[in-house]
Amino acid sequence: MIKKIKFRKVKILLGAFISLLLFLSSFYFLLKPEFFIRNVFTKVIIIQILGVIGMIYFLALFYSILNLFSRKYAIIITDEFLIDNSKYESFGKVEWNTILRIEKFKKKSIQIFVDENVIKNQKMNILENFLVLMHNWNYKRSIIISNALLDCSIEQLYEEIILAHEKHKKNYK
Repeated sequence: MIKKIKFRKVKILLGAFISLLLFLSSFYFLLKPEFFIRNVFTKVIIIQILGVIGMIYFLALFYSILNLFSRKYAIIITDEFLIDNSKYESFGKVEWNTILRIEKFKKKSIQIFVDENVIKNQKMNILENFLVLMHNWNYKRSIIISNALLDCSIEQLYEEIILAHEKHKKNYK
């Protein structure tokens, strides 16, 4: 059994546009910090620091979203493994025997707890490490798959992953 889930290219385009707008608004924090002075942000330096942090994050997010255009499939589910390419910083191929448990996470995500060696053996660049840390605070023990850019619902995705994982456990016990 091979199940392939594609991206919704319109959502990728919308995500790139929104991240670019947020990057430009963060840049505006640097240019005109006086405009944002209110009760909470009383100092120009705080507003400028927020602008720099926002620029770094939203530029990294824009770059990561643009990289998804070249990928044909977001998720591939087979009898032996799961391939997660749903984000720039995804882990790629994860074998079923390294998955400890699978849970729904918030409303639109699935959290897959894996053996620690899977994540330790992953070779990632600085940008990928930064994005993993920003999106998953439990990054040393789990992988988060969101359906935000996928061409299926979270319920369908969860069901497909659970079925394939249980089938693998049944066949290899």
